[in-house]
Amino acid sequence: MTDAPPTWLLTHRLRELATLLAATVDEAERDRLWSQADRLLEEAEAEEDADLALPVWEREVEGLRTRLEAWDAGRAPLPEWDKAVLRRAFKAYKKRLKLMRLDDESTAGVNPLSAGRESSILGIRPPEQYPAEVWAMLVAQGKLCDAGDGLLELATV
Repeated sequence: MTDAPPTWLLTHRLRELATLLAATVDEAERDRLWSQADRLLEEAEAEEDADLALPVWEREVEGLRTRLEAWDAGRAPLPEWDKAVLRRAFKAYKKRLKLMRLDDESTAGVNPLSAGRESSILGIRPPEQYPAEVWAMLVAQGKLCDAGDGLLELATV
């Protein structure tokens, strides 16, 4: 049995740690938070990304914030870990949308002798196996649109 692929975003977890580090003055707590950041880099296999790993290894909150700001502004590409999570989430969303549309098109009220009808489903609730920050990131990237009430739609080009 294989483990399910991870669904957490490295950028989101590092942002949480940077916020905690900026607010913490206790050295023992700061060391614990930096150790947590080290483990995140290791789990995400991001030790080779020098722009990301150096601020963590050198314990520089400002360097980490600079990297986070570069991701937010689109000046730096997201880590490969996050790209893979976002790809899997987007694929899961599209698959669920396709299944919902097929189910809607094959309802019992349609005449079997007719050509059928197209589904009127435009958006769905995203799969729950991915956290909200994943869906927020896909909306921010313009791949999905927030339709309100927890529904997301595919972005129109």
